[in-house]
Amino acid sequence: MTTRLLPFALPFALTALAACPADELPQSDTDAGSSEGGPVDPDTGDDTTTAAPIACPEPTQGPTHHDDDIVGHEVWTAEGSPHLVDWTVDVRGGATLEIEPCAVVQFAAGHGMNVAYPGTPTTGTLIAEGSAEQPIRFEGQDGARWGHLFVNSPGTARLAHLTIEGGGGVDVQGASLVATGEGNWPTQESLFVDHVTVRDSLGVGVVVRRLAAFAEGSTDLIVTDSGDDAHPWPMIVDEHALDSLPRGDYTGNAIDKILVEPQQSLREDSVMRELGVPYLVGNGNDLVVGSGDDTAPATLTIEPGVTIEFAAGSAFEVEHYTGEFMASGIVVARGTADAPITFTSAAADPQPGDWIGLWFGGIVQPATRLEHVRIEYTGADCGCILLTCSDIDQFEGAVIVSQPPPSEPFITDSVIAHGGAHGFVLGYDGGAVDFRSANTFEDMAGCPMTQPRDGACPDPRPSCME
Repeated sequence: MTTRLLPFALPFALTALAACPADELPQSDTDAGSSEGGPVDPDTGDDTTTAAPIACPEPTQGPTHHDDDIVGHEVWTAEGSPHLVDWTVDVRGGATLEIEPCAVVQFAAGHGMNVAYPGTPTTGTLIAEGSAEQPIRFEGQDGARWGHLFVNSPGTARLAHLTIEGGGGVDVQGASLVATGEGNWPTQESLFVDHVTVRDSLGVGVVVRRLAAFAEGSTDLIVTDSGDDAHPWPMIVDEHALDSLPRGDYTGNAIDKILVEPQQSLREDSVMRELGVPYLVGNGNDLVVGSGDDTAPATLTIEPGVTIEFAAGSAFEVEHYTGEFMASGIVVARGTADAPITFTSAAADPQPGDWIGLWFGGIVQPATRLEHVRIEYTGADCGCILLTCSDIDQFEGAVIVSQPPPSEPFITDSVIAHGGAHGFVLGYDGGAVDFRSANTFEDMAGCPMTQPRDGACPDPRPSCME
């Protein structure tokens, strides 16, 4: 049960962006009735004149061509639209690019925009904040498949009321929007989104990795009409971005699942939100909560209704290491009867033994609680040898507890189903905790619960906890 870290390679070619300030909205025509000539509320006497939203005016100064790095503070205006990016534009060396509301940025095939890349360390800032009435657009020139917008920490981007369409023409999983961190703690919140739509990406819509994350307040991200056979998902993230994923809509893609590619153990408190699509833990690494050291424990909270699918042979670990120490990870997964939390197989045709199951290393923290969860299709080889009094040859199970747990069961009102081995494997020296009566078991190949070794074992040894 060793977490396998994957190397990360930064892309060589990347893409460009833009933004612009909103025009002052005109007042609507007024009627007689107030001293200023506007309509009056009959109850309060207040002027009820409102601003009438206007569409973006036709630009009069464009098109404007761009093929050089941004220097200082540069503004791409709505009047200068369309802004034609003929070669990838880099915003680095402390530069700031501001793109006005109503601006349209069009990229040549395979080209885009980089923020704080290439070159390390470097900085850069992109501000592309439109409004509901005056949005911003990024698209390809004459319908070309352009590259992507790439934001590299410590660079930052603020994007609002922006549509990013037709990107993904650079080999970063075919993504149109990419944010990468520096690969060390704390997580870098480099990307702010507010009412951003990513549409028609060649592959995945958005990639967030290497401890990058969305900035606080991010909301209303839409990824749709995206994905190919190689990269069919709306979004790929590592475990450190989970806490920051915005509410929004991630449907209408080739496969509507958020791909989680664990890189290192989760060391910061995080929430897995119910975003309307499943999470897929899918690069062969285990999803691990806890740092394995004596720092304050990290807590992963999972919202009701969340479904997490696991690729073949992977596991969900709350503390990787075994030993008589308090676990450095906590999981709080409180579903409801109407909205259970599901841990399941990622296989198209799920079978018992597809994935390992839930592993609890160290001594389970008292705050760890799982209620109204469903754990199914577990029992793959865990590669573990544990203490037991049960007459069993293998230690595989839906839930494996390696050290004495709390005095009461920390998993309750839950269903353990379609397992290729046991339900609960209690693999330690100490008294048993009764998980059997607190949960329901369906179609299990092994014991509902194995018997731990409590000083000495009965003779003959039972197969299951009696």
